[in-house]
Amino acid sequence: MGRLIFLGTGAALPTADRGNTALAVRGEDPRQWLQVDCGGDPYRALLRAGIGPDGVRDLLITHAHIDHLGGLPSLIEGLRLGGRTAPLRLLALPEVMRVAHQLLALYSYELTLDSWTFAISYEELEPGREFTLAGIPARTDRMDHALPSVGVRLELPGGAVCYSCDTQPTPALPALGQGAALLITECTFLRGHEASARHSRHLTAIEAGEQAAAANARQLALVHLGVGDGWSADEARAQAASTFSGPILIPNDGDALDV
Repeated sequence: MGRLIFLGTGAALPTADRGNTALAVRGEDPRQWLQVDCGGDPYRALLRAGIGPDGVRDLLITHAHIDHLGGLPSLIEGLRLGGRTAPLRLLALPEVMRVAHQLLALYSYELTLDSWTFAISYEELEPGREFTLAGIPARTDRMDHALPSVGVRLELPGGAVCYSCDTQPTPALPALGQGAALLITECTFLRGHEASARHSRHLTAIEAGEQAAAANARQLALVHLGVGDGWSADEARAQAASTFSGPILIPNDGDALDV
């Protein structure tokens, strides 16, 4: 049985209850975790999820916005200070990898102070190519966001899980998530804020439901919740339910699912 932990569920503006959206996923091997994105305070989020410094084998960065990439130096420093020995593989689009290297170079004065106990490798993603992430069969495709961004499909023992990352409506998302047991999409805006959603290339709750329906997904989970604007998760669920008839999950930070 695979396992999925929502490390964070909030949008770029975190709240007291929701940190920046990130995921931890493992397949049948309990020793290998995939982490998707690392904004905010990523090492603490891993510890709260019960994942130690050697648990994450692969780190996938979907795009280069601060709330998805900005915690990378802190994560690497936390892993080092925590005594990590296992190699870490960082995967991202070429455009995103350039930013990651720049960010790490900015902190090179600290990240190179002491001896290292683990190696870091860097692998540029080729959307559409099948490969593995922490031992999980996977595939990525480009989404439609303000910066180059990818969604990811993971073939877990209990069915496929697809995560959209940040995107506005695009045919690529239902294609990537077709027939998924769980489609995880961003939900930054509600009805009435379509102009803001188009300007920033994000989804509204209604559009998230439409994408899940087009994908014939069995369940929909809404993350990257823009609740910092003053709306509630229940409002998002109700609006998504107007376009998607399946179960709709609104996870909190730290919630876990067996898949």
